[in-house]
Amino acid sequence: PLPVMRKKIVNKKNRTKIPTEIATEILFLSDRTCCVCNIRGKNVQIHHIDENPSNNDIKNLSVLCLECHNDTMIKGGFGRKLDANQVIKYRNEWLERVQKRKEKADDIASIQSVTGSTENIVVENVLDDEFKDYKVYENPNILSEYLIKINIIKKAQLQIAQTKWDTGITGTMNQGNYDMVDFYEEVLVELSNFYPKGHFDKKAPKEYFREIISSRFSLHYNILEPDGAGNNGTIVSTLAGGNVMEDLKQLILNMVGALMFGHINEQTFDYNKWKKEWLA
Repeated sequence: PLPVMRKKIVNKKNRTKIPTEIATEILFLSDRTCCVCNIRGKNVQIHHIDENPSNNDIKNLSVLCLECHNDTMIKGGFGRKLDANQVIKYRNEWLERVQKRKEKADDIASIQSVTGSTENIVVENVLDDEFKDYKVYENPNILSEYLIKINIIKKAQLQIAQTKWDTGITGTMNQGNYDMVDFYEEVLVELSNFYPKGHFDKKAPKEYFREIISSRFSLHYNILEPDGAGNNGTIVSTLAGGNVMEDLKQLILNMVGALMFGHINEQTFDYNKWKKEWLA
């Protein structure tokens, strides 16, 4: 008689969906960037470090790009598996680096740092319940002062970034891009103080703009690689970063233009002059 073929039983681990608030938090803390390769704009996944898909504790989650996530699956042969201990080390170091980067950008570009103002933000009620908490400053010239000074600071930041771009080393050039992107991101967050609370899709401004920036990196990667991902070399990451910088610079210009109506004292602020210097 023919042998009986028995179906192999595979014990699959129970997978539970990562709660939205936890997924959002780990993506935010990781800057939506792979903690191993640190290249912004690549498609990422949330990885369970202990390989238990039901353990959605945020300490068990890391953000990996598709390539690095694949390395966690490699076992034996010549491929060295990216094991849990390595992922934990990469994750912890990356989260710390992201936090320090953001704190540095905040120190450089916050309204308090730029203007030296210790004035608290005043919350006013508006008629629309959806945006009932409206943040404003008592000093009507605070925004004009901020914009004038942030232009000066931007020039200084560009000079620092230029020393990194001049090296011709891809990783160093990318860091120059990231420094400027972080700076522009913080300026956007500061300008959002002059909009009603919840105005940006009811999200915290830092989360909202970080999602925008991540999507712009992804968009420019896709545009710059018409023959498929990875076919145009490492310079794509540098070019994508440069394009994102230009996107954010224009976005800030657009926000300032919108805030000219009712938020900026035109007698103390020359918009056309500021615009010319901002785009220089």
